[in-house]
Amino acid sequence: MSVSPDVSSREEPRHTRASIVAGIFYPASARELSESISSLMDVPGLPAGQCQAIVSPHGSLQYSGAIAARAWAAASGFAAETIVIVSPSHRCFEPGIFLPEVRAFSVPTGVFKVDLALVKQLMHCSTSVSLSDIPHFEEHSIEMQLLFAAKCFPKASILPIIAASSDSQELDSLFTNLQFVLGDKLASTLFVLTTNLAVDEDPIACRERSAAFVDLIEKGEARALGALCDARPSFCGGQIVAAFLRSTLSYGMRPKSLGLIDSSPVAERGEPIVGYAAIGFSR
Repeated sequence: MSVSPDVSSREEPRHTRASIVAGIFYPASARELSESISSLMDVPGLPAGQCQAIVSPHGSLQYSGAIAARAWAAASGFAAETIVIVSPSHRCFEPGIFLPEVRAFSVPTGVFKVDLALVKQLMHCSTSVSLSDIPHFEEHSIEMQLLFAAKCFPKASILPIIAASSDSQELDSLFTNLQFVLGDKLASTLFVLTTNLAVDEDPIACRERSAAFVDLIEKGEARALGALCDARPSFCGGQIVAAFLRSTLSYGMRPKSLGLIDSSPVAERGEPIVGYAAIGFSR
């Protein structure tokens, strides 16, 4: 499915969260971005799958775009009408779970409406959930997922969630409440859990710890995964993935590794090495 290069010229809804890393993490031109995403996804050996949940990284396209494409390709055959994206926070120092106040999120290749009804219902479920645009205006992770969503599910609505330094109890409550509020929408909802993996000065150590993360997911060992992710700044969204594994949302889903890389081929000298993985959950 291709995206029209002039899609960004259409009128956007009012109160839209605009791109913040366009021209930095990916091309700012809609045409160039569309071509970049297509080149990452329209490759032989990358068939469309029907995964209902994926783990996808949020580095720049240069660093992790190829592996993110694997995750999104694995879900591209799923009939998603709603996309729930759960992201860590890299800049918000206040702990909590944050839903947006804006009505839409935009990237150069598309505009996604926020499911305001789901936002309202989720707000009523827990005191640990807050309504605030500030964390969303400062965080790039959800934006990086929308680049691929614009190609695979351009008509879907979204529920963007930032979990900032949330403890396991808050995350468990989040996924329990998500299952409740989604109700009949659950069968047509795609879950996107975005995380990068190990961060290390040593490429070998980075790869080993990143591989351990993937192995624990495939084995369904949520408790051990949570313990591994306590090593910060590594696994920035790892606790989100661990909570999903613990939740009843993942029951009946089979996790499968779709690829594992690290940033060593493109990292500048002296820059820490970061691991990236794509994982799909299918029934």
